[in-house]
Amino acid sequence: MNLDKLGEKLGEEIEKKVKVKKSKSKDIDDPEEIREILGVVATEVPALIKNIFTALYDPEIASSYGQGIVELYAQLKDKGMPEDMVREIVMNFSKSFDIVGNAMKNIKVSTDDD
Repeated sequence: MNLDKLGEKLGEEIEKKVKVKKSKSKDIDDPEEIREILGVVATEVPALIKNIFTALYDPEIASSYGQGIVELYAQLKDKGMPEDMVREIVMNFSKSFDIVGNAMKNIKVSTDDD
């Protein structure tokens, strides 16, 4: 699951919670109603993020990922590819699965100059 899909899932969950709250109220401009909506978001979003990271770092998933790298390396070597090419392919493959690292590279940090 890539970061875009995780973001979409997070957005969908927040939108669902807001719609449920909105459907129960006729006046969304009411400060108390807004406070309630933000309360729901504040309690639901951290749990959703925790579940996402738990799934990303699940030991079984990590084990399958490691096994995939080993198998890719072995298959490329068995086909007679040069060691430097095999290493480059395997490294690029492994980097492509670094979801959190790739996400952090793409997050724009806001500064006073923006």
